Amino acid sequence: MFEALLRMQLGPIIERLAEMETQLEDLYRRADSFCRIGTCQQVDAASHTCKVSHGDLLTPAIRFFNPSAGAQTETRIPSVGEQCLLLNYGSGEGGAQSVALFGLNSSLFPPVSSLATLTRRQHQDGTQSEYDDASHVFNWRNGPTTVTGSREQVIVNVGAANLVMMADSITLQLGAAGLRLDAGGVHLSGPVVDHQGRVISSA
Repeated sequence: MFEALLRMQLGPIIERLAEMETQLEDLYRRADSFCRIGTCQQVDAASHTCKVSHGDLLTPAIRFFNPSAGAQTETRIPSVGEQCLLLNYGSGEGGAQSVALFGLNSSLFPPVSSLATLTRRQHQDGTQSEYDDASHVFNWRNGPTTVTGSREQVIVNVGAANLVMMADSITLQLGAAGLRLDAGGVHLSGPVVDHQGRVISSA
């Protein structure tokens, strides 16, 4: 009789403990799937969505973060194979309530700078821009065209042409032909100086 009374008294407590155990297991499962490392598998640039694999699972089409998305907006479409942080804000199983935060380097897309003072952006066609906070030098390159600028001078190279802009002068050089502007005037150099069909050089 004592055992029956004990079971009657402890029954609701045991049932409540079983419910709490189930709830805790569900919370652990949701917490485990809240934040994961994933890899972009598909991109739809038109809808600004992507599909991300994480483990053996693949999300449906989900949104991805951009550098900014307000009055000032910058769009960057992620690359297939790029790693991301997958944030499952809805804690669901299917991944439909997830967003992808891209920008994690990997062996497929390694960092393009290893200097703390150098910020560099490199496009897939080879175009590159960078700024070094320590030397105060900005560089931009697109094929044969390069621009290098510092607080003292700016140098522009377009193929064989070279333009140097300093605090007190601007120099344009193309092979042997050159033009320099400074406080003293306009200085021309080269084998021929032609003004509207009239050769005014001594050559």
